[in-house]
Amino acid sequence: MRLFVKSILIVDPERKEANKYIFGEHSNLIMSEGNEIGKSSLIKSIYYTLGAPIKSFPKGWDYTNFIFQIQCDIDGRALTIQRFNQVFTVEVANRVQSFANEKNFSIWMQKQMHMNLRLQTANSEKFHHAYMNAVLAPFYIDQDKSWANFYQDAFENLAMYKGQPKPIIEYYLGLSNGRLLELNEQKKELHTAKVNLDGQIKQITGVRNSYSDDKNIDVVSPEQYIELQAELNQYLKITDELQRKVSKLVNRITKSKMDLDSYRHDYDELRKLLLATDNRFKKIEYECTYCHSVLTRQQSLTRLELSDNDFEIRQQKALLNQKIMDEESKLATLVQSAESLKKDFEDKNARISELRSAGNIDRYVSIKVLTELAQLADKYQVQLSHLEAEIKRIAKSQRDEKKTLETIHESLEADYEKIKNDISVDLGTTDLSDRQFLDFKKMKGGGTALNKSLLCLYLIYLSLLSKHSKTIFPMTIDSFLKNEISTENENRMFLSVQRFFMSLHNQTFFSVIKRNKGKLNISDSTVIFLEKPMLSGDLFDRLSLELISEE
Repeated sequence: MRLFVKSILIVDPERKEANKYIFGEHSNLIMSEGNEIGKSSLIKSIYYTLGAPIKSFPKGWDYTNFIFQIQCDIDGRALTIQRFNQVFTVEVANRVQSFANEKNFSIWMQKQMHMNLRLQTANSEKFHHAYMNAVLAPFYIDQDKSWANFYQDAFENLAMYKGQPKPIIEYYLGLSNGRLLELNEQKKELHTAKVNLDGQIKQITGVRNSYSDDKNIDVVSPEQYIELQAELNQYLKITDELQRKVSKLVNRITKSKMDLDSYRHDYDELRKLLLATDNRFKKIEYECTYCHSVLTRQQSLTRLELSDNDFEIRQQKALLNQKIMDEESKLATLVQSAESLKKDFEDKNARISELRSAGNIDRYVSIKVLTELAQLADKYQVQLSHLEAEIKRIAKSQRDEKKTLETIHESLEADYEKIKNDISVDLGTTDLSDRQFLDFKKMKGGGTALNKSLLCLYLIYLSLLSKHSKTIFPMTIDSFLKNEISTENENRMFLSVQRFFMSLHNQTFFSVIKRNKGKLNISDSTVIFLEKPMLSGDLFDRLSLELISEE
């Protein structure tokens, strides 16, 4: 899946200013006469709208009070993403929905891209759904944060993921061990089932052998009777604990239903506020959803602690909608847990009945019982054979998967070395001759040499991602001139960006000041020339009409 950004709309509702910038499908140059015009602000705003937690915006860019909206294309499918502070509103196929946090938006975004990037957090062995900071990290090179550490500091909270950025890059390059982890889990489950089944077969065989010689021997021996009584007492304790847990769950379910009802009442009242037209505001009265008293619009706004501001009302409505969805999910989980405990309780009671019955057995094993035991042992033996065959099949799949990953790794490693050599020659650097594929440790040194080495590495991995990844987001190099460099080195660096970045067959963004325009061939690039101010009051009324909103 390939995503490219067709345009970004920026609206300042407080100052009533706006602007819209149109981008090309491939190479885009963000250009200005000089520095501090807004090139970085514009580029950062694109990734911010896509859910990235930008570490720092340029001073004066009041992004928390702006509404950003981008028009995107994913393999020919159009979608719109809007961000206003922490609320995301999206539109796909004329369906609009909102997300009040980055987590839910990132889940939605990964689904749109047919992704399933799951990573281990630094303090857990479990794999969790990755946020957009990890999803977008390989594609964005920040003008400040990316030139000290290699792929480490462009976005907030990347350090929460274990081993990053390696597992992220591996995912995009098809080297992720996700399939192996899945096979390991399957094999573990099958092995547990095999051990349990093998134990059952041994128990059945032992009972059958013990009593086959004399069917008049009592089934329950004194030793077994003591064991049964101990097991019975244990199950009684378990059922008592289950009863206490069920009682607590019932109380939590009741509270959740009350909270959900409250959210729905407030949401309904906000919906009524938004349905009213400006011409009818003074005439319309609202009925309180709690006491059924008639409220004016202003009284409803006061009760909900809102100002008479359409954007604020819609944001609160989106937040309430998110709370409703979260509470419904929580309630469903609680109900499911209660049902599970109920089922467990019933199973334990059934076992208690069996134990009580077994403890009072004073009958003898008949020939029929011995026959049934033999048949049961045969049945379990067949199941055991199937399990063993399935374990062997999975073991073979594991070997095949490892071999496939090794082959892919070897191919990528060879491509890495070739691209590294080509770019190193262009840049005139030999500092990376010993740098291995997927080595993301911090670069040593400083000055121009470090600048060139980091640029070389970024160009290598962006080239590999463009060539080999099935999932592509827009790629950005937000300037690379971090030190005073010679004209020769500067020319070499621009040439490498031209050859190994701007020529990629996916969308790219590169910022440059006008005086360096001559160092690049821009005939195939879309040039976005920025001037101050970036937002205009003359465009506000027209562009504000393009903002999407949830009904």
